[in-house]
Amino acid sequence: MKTKSVSLDDILAKELKSDEFKLAFDQHRFYLQIAHLISDLRARTGLSQVELAKKAGISQPMVARLEKGDSRRTPTFDTIFKVLKALGYTMSINVQKEKKGKAA
Repeated sequence: MKTKSVSLDDILAKELKSDEFKLAFDQHRFYLQIAHLISDLRARTGLSQVELAKKAGISQPMVARLEKGDSRRTPTFDTIFKVLKALGYTMSINVQKEKKGKAA
C-alpha cells in the first residue's frame, strides 16, 4: 500500500483555515519577529545580553526570553520599548487591515 505524502505547506494551508489556529500562528510569528529584531540589533551593537539588560534596566533572562520569542511570558510594550531605546532605536506601531484569504 502506497502512502500519500503531504507537504508542510499543504498541512499549514489546511490548518490556517481554523480561526483559532490562525490566531495562535500569527501571534507566535509576531513574537518571533520581535525576537529576530532584538537579537539582530543587539548583535549589530556588539552588546552582550548582560550589557543590554543593564542598559535597559531589565534582567538578562528577560533579554534571553525576548530573543527566543518566548510567548509564554509575554513581554510588555514597555519592556520592548526599553530594550529598543537601550539599543539606540525607538518604537512605533504600524496598524494595517489584514488581507482576507492570505495564508501565512
